[in-house]
Amino acid sequence: MSRKVAISGGAGPQEIAAILAAVARVLQDEAAALAAPPAQPRQSPWVSAWRPRDLLAPASGNHEPADWWSETFPAG
Repeated sequence: MSRKVAISGGAGPQEIAAILAAVARVLQDEAAALAAPPAQPRQSPWVSAWRPRDLLAPASGNHEPADWWSETFPAG
């Protein structure tokens, strides 16, 4: 890549300095991004909410006896 930058259009020294600072920042950010290993893509919460997952078995051992309902609410 060429290190020469041509700025035209009547830009004054302050505008040129601002443009060159912005270009330098973009080049720094690009170099930092290329130096880092690519990140694993993250799924949004909306996508991960629809993914199938293991269902847990119902809890056992702390249930009322089956005849509790008929004793509490007798038919008729």
